[in-house]
Amino acid sequence: SKNILVAFYLNATFAVVELIGGYLTNSVAIYSDALHDLGDSIALLFAYYSEKYSKKSPDSNFTFGYKRFSVLAALANGLMLLAGSIFVIYEAVLRLSNPEVVKPEGMLLLAIIGIVVNSIAAYRLSKDSGLNQKMVMYHLLEDILGWVAVFIVSIVLLFKPWFILDSILSILISLVILRGVYKNILKVLSILLQKFPDELEIDKIEKELNELT
Repeated sequence: SKNILVAFYLNATFAVVELIGGYLTNSVAIYSDALHDLGDSIALLFAYYSEKYSKKSPDSNFTFGYKRFSVLAALANGLMLLAGSIFVIYEAVLRLSNPEVVKPEGMLLLAIIGIVVNSIAAYRLSKDSGLNQKMVMYHLLEDILGWVAVFIVSIVLLFKPWFILDSILSILISLVILRGVYKNILKVLSILLQKFPDELEIDKIEKELNELT
């Protein structure tokens, strides 16, 4: 949970930098990333408190403990990321027919900072385990891939005015992220619905139990 909090501070601080950078570069893509990072910051803060809450000892209200609050946070983060990715695809499709003119030099600088900041946050979270942390990792993975795309596009735009590349890369990255989020949401739902773990063999367990009786 401490690593989640560190990731939150990094993300929230950089989101403010992005808002200023988006204004200076006149880049709609940077503005979109800024809004996305603000959403990520909220998700990270929610994940931190839910993870902390999940460590409470069982009581008369929750006799099995509070562990599933962490799983619930993972589901909420997954749904937020799902909605965010769909929104990015929608905005990118709209910009395909009307590309925005931007300042690639400023985009390149922000891309480098974005990759560094999100990589540090992702590295901190890689030391943790659990579905909540995995879902947060997908938030950061989306940010890193997004900034890599901005980095590539900004270099191309230094030489060619192909502004449509920004929208195309945004769509491709969002589709990759959606695939990963879909798998993790299914895993979270299987836990909440108490589905039998796929990695275990129920017939083998029944046989071993019968041998003990």
